Order: sequence, then structure tokens, then C-alpha cells
Amino acid sequence: MSQSLLSNGAFQHYLIGLLAIGNNISALGAFLAHTEGLSAVKLRRTILATGLACLGMLLMFLWFGMAVLDFFGISISAFQIAGGLLLGGVGLNMMNSRQSSDVNVKAVDHKPGPRRLDDDSQLLSTAVVPIAIPLTVGAGTFSTVILFSDLADRSGSRLELTLAILALVLINHLVFSFSARIVHFAGEVGLSVFTKIMGLFTLSIGVEFILRGLTVVYHQLHGG
Repeated sequence: MSQSLLSNGAFQHYLIGLLAIGNNISALGAFLAHTEGLSAVKLRRTILATGLACLGMLLMFLWFGMAVLDFFGISISAFQIAGGLLLGGVGLNMMNSRQSSDVNVKAVDHKPGPRRLDDDSQLLSTAVVPIAIPLTVGAGTFSTVILFSDLADRSGSRLELTLAILALVLINHLVFSFSARIVHFAGEVGLSVFTKIMGLFTLSIGVEFILRGLTVVYHQLHGG
């Protein structure tokens, strides 16, 4: 397991892990539905607000996640097992998702109609919930950031993890910015296949976390 994702603190390994769990491909259908009929200016504001909300939450869990675990007396090995189970469930759901629930291609196949709820406060609220949380980043992503932060502290790679979070937010920003084109080009089948592949990576990361947590528990039970 020495060459596994979780035992290497390089930037690209953090980014791959975060992209597998925190990509917003599966949220494109909901995003298009919530932003249907918006002007280009309001659409850009919504995308920017979504990105900032995701960035703020991810950095908060990076900086304070381990402190929260310490406050509640939760060991990192227990959280690895719990987080691994959560990620495993997320990965299985992604792999078993139906095409129709992944994206709604019809959302870009007709001319958008007028949108009533488009004032700034409502746009901000929608950008944060549900587009940013939980459609783009959710419990699985937050758990991964906390577990990666423990790895980063042990390997001295917190800067790499921070850069990976910034890269994830930037990539998701670009995906939302070109969401209509992506959905039109890839279609339901293409996006469904991508979601299933990312689900496999997410499941694998979850299993990796579980194995690491169980290894620590095993050594503790057998006196080191």
C-alpha cells in the first residue's frame, strides 16, 4: 500500500482524490434547472457565489476539522473508518445512479422561459444551498478534506492540499461556466459514464480509508 493515493502527499494525488468526490458533474442538471432563464451577469454571479461558498467550507474543514474531532474526542482511526464507510456509500450510489438522475439534457434543449426568483438575495441563497452544498461539495467531500488534512500534517504537505482545494474549486467553476455546452456535447450517456467512473474512484478511496483505520486499531489492540 506504499504507493496508494493516501500514502502520497503530492498535489496531484490530493487533487485526484478531491475531484473523484467533489466534482460537480452530477450537479449539472440541478444547476441548469436552478439557473434557467437567468441573464449572463446573474449567471456569473451565481457561479462565483457557488465557488466562494465551496472554497470557504472546504478551507474551514481543512483548518478546523481536526480540532472538531479532538473536541468531541473522536480518534482519527475511528473517523477514517466512518469516513470510509460514508465514501463507500457515496461511491456505490454514483456507480448505481441512473442516467436520468445524473443530468437533465432537456434543460438545455429549449429556450429558457422567464425566471421569477432572480433577485440577488435569492440567487445567493440558491448558490450556497443547494448548488454549492450539498450538490457540489457535501459530507463526503468534507470528510475527505479532514482525513487528507491529517495526512498533510504527517507528511508536511498542507500547502499541496490547499492548492488542490483551490484547483478543485477552479475546475468546478469552469464546469459550471460551460455547463450547457458540456451537457449538450456529452449527453446523458457520457455524463453518466463519467459519474460511474468517479464513483469507482470514490469507493476505492473509501476502502483505503477503512483499511488505514482498521490497521491502526489492530496495532492498538495488539499492543503496538
